[in-house]
Amino acid sequence: MRVALACHNFPPEFRGGTEQVVLALALALQRAGDDVVVYAGSDLPHDGRDAIEEDGEGVRVVRVRRKPDEGYGLVVRNLRVRDLVGHLLVEHRREVLHVHHWSTLSGQLARKARALGIPAIATLHDLWTTCGRFFRRPPPGIVCPDGADRTACAPCAARSLDVPLPSLARGLRHRDREIRRELAALHAITAPSRFCAEAVRTHAPWPGAIEVVPHGLLGEVPTGERAAPWDGRGPLRVGTFGNLVREKGVAVLVEAMAGIAGAELHLAGPFLDPAFEREVRARAAELGVTLHHHGPWRPDDPHPAARLHLAVFPSLCQETYGLVVEEALARGVPVVVSDLGALGERVEGGGLVVPPTRVALASVLARLAAAPDELRALAARTNRPFARIDDAAERYRALYRAAVASV
Repeated sequence: MRVALACHNFPPEFRGGTEQVVLALALALQRAGDDVVVYAGSDLPHDGRDAIEEDGEGVRVVRVRRKPDEGYGLVVRNLRVRDLVGHLLVEHRREVLHVHHWSTLSGQLARKARALGIPAIATLHDLWTTCGRFFRRPPPGIVCPDGADRTACAPCAARSLDVPLPSLARGLRHRDREIRRELAALHAITAPSRFCAEAVRTHAPWPGAIEVVPHGLLGEVPTGERAAPWDGRGPLRVGTFGNLVREKGVAVLVEAMAGIAGAELHLAGPFLDPAFEREVRARAAELGVTLHHHGPWRPDDPHPAARLHLAVFPSLCQETYGLVVEEALARGVPVVVSDLGALGERVEGGGLVVPPTRVALASVLARLAAAPDELRALAARTNRPFARIDDAAERYRALYRAAVASV
């Protein structure tokens, strides 16, 4: 089948969770015999070329860059990019479009495809359809509203956009209408977790069906990467990995590690903000936390979870899946995760779910550091089957076939 995947960015320019899933899915579809092209947005400036073809780590990628007046904001339609993607769909003779994100492209991709006789499905990787901030994490002083209420949304948007509040309120109403029309144009909608599906139903609001299709593990786990449980001898290696940003609770974890005798903190991945990296290093030194930063890792490097006894993901965001949680569990490493969003859905007995606060996290870490038997028991519960991206690919292929048959 000739499939197009649309995403707001793609490796190597950016390697967030959604981008990693789309890359892994594209490779899985290719293994299954499909012809795949990715239409990817970008955060780099337009250089005079509307479409730039790239080799995206074994996947054909067409990069679409925005012009200076096509930035983020409440206007999600972006007609130039919409029409460009429509032209590419026809030129590349695509049979189906699978939208993974609209944010740097256009909020009218499914409707454009449908007008061309090409069916579309979508996977909702985050809460962008209900919130311009993606994760419903407002700045200080703003409380996210319940349900479909937008009372707090205009003051929230005003923190980032220099627009009068009445205009922001109108823009939010227009954004909601645009997104609901786009969702209505899809043959099928999926989400990676129960939390994500229910949040979109509640906050969009969206009355239609949303099927939960977990991403699963994106790659194979080598036998030698299964970590040995901590036996109470030597330092307890606690860590987190991924893009190291404040929103993932990295600073909270540093604070919580203070006073945990005999423990080391291991961080792996890039700091996306040099100032935040300096802050983390300085605070760790001030608190006497033994900190090791291992930097980014390549696909052929040993996975950073393999060096840990305990992986901690105290995200401050409403996470909608938790790839890193499954990566740790699949290597026999128990986890402690935030009680916000969907991370707890991934644990299944192999860890603990706590509020992402310094006090709550420090209490749990201190308890586990004094109880190697409890850590070993948690590690034993990680020995279970895990879904894989190939399983998701097979479900999507069935949805593609049904969508094409419906046209």
